Amino acid sequence: MTTAKLRPRATKTVLIAVLTALVAALTACGSGPSQINSAVLIDGRSISVDEVQAILDKVVKEQPAARPLAQQHKLDLVAREALSQLIVHDLVTKAAREQHITANRDDVAKAMNQDPFGQKVPTDGSVPAEALAAQLVYRARDLHDTVTDQILLAQLADKNFSGLKVTMDYTTVASDSTGAAAASMRKKAEAKAHEFADNPNGVADLIAKDRAAGLDANEAAEFAAAQLQDPALVSSVMFGAEEGSVVAFQPSAGQAFWVVGLIRKRETNASGQAAQPPQLSAEQIVAIGKRMLQPLADKIEIKVSPRYGTWDAASMGVVASAAESTGIVLAPSGTRAQ
Repeated sequence: MTTAKLRPRATKTVLIAVLTALVAALTACGSGPSQINSAVLIDGRSISVDEVQAILDKVVKEQPAARPLAQQHKLDLVAREALSQLIVHDLVTKAAREQHITANRDDVAKAMNQDPFGQKVPTDGSVPAEALAAQLVYRARDLHDTVTDQILLAQLADKNFSGLKVTMDYTTVASDSTGAAAASMRKKAEAKAHEFADNPNGVADLIAKDRAAGLDANEAAEFAAAQLQDPALVSSVMFGAEEGSVVAFQPSAGQAFWVVGLIRKRETNASGQAAQPPQLSAEQIVAIGKRMLQPLADKIEIKVSPRYGTWDAASMGVVASAAESTGIVLAPSGTRAQ
């Protein structure tokens, strides 16, 4: 693909005009939740459109790496990422108070002095769009808030990881030898999840049928966080969903199968875990900490303005629509709206 070259003296002016027009388009459509100028309502508390817009404006103004997203008409990814990070900030602040966790001032100051987001983001389009949006938003937000969030999320992971254990009845939806389309697999997984949720007492029969057909399916399977070969799984929706709920998710985008499970029990202080938990990367630790916010997020109402999309419990972030969520979570049968 080739693009017309702008005259050197006009490049900056034209680019700013293009970016400004794209940013304006993001704020010109849709209506807010129940309060005017709200990007999201979290348990009645409002995060305003202005807060999201301020981050988006800063990204466009200060980050050359935003240009590939602008050229691909993907600045909406930045807006949703900004809102996602602001929601997580609200949740982790509340969770920290409830669990008596604090970010040490010296640790925050040390991290800020190291300027973890000081390195420039590549402008050549080599970074995937979603990852690029996250990095741009990290750099545009208040550094103190961003660093504090990361420290609190790490502490939540540290506090819960060693005793985290889930007991789940599950089955899988896998691609056949011909290679099922992604949309088809998702549809089958969602249908199976609704079967589980509509008749929890009949899950054993469904699992037995799937197991007889050669699928990976089991009742009362125990998954202890500290004993998993793939610790990244701990940041998945199955470890944050409440007891009695049904989840359907794809463990990895690179693996052609979905897991559908009924959460029978969720423990955060289980005994008998591995004496030496697996080594975790900084990214995994933060992701696990974010997953530990799910029980809180599930208890309150997170109402996102349609202009940004909808809240996705599976990814703990904002997505364009329910069809683009990374999985589904169905509340226990006794609490679901009929």
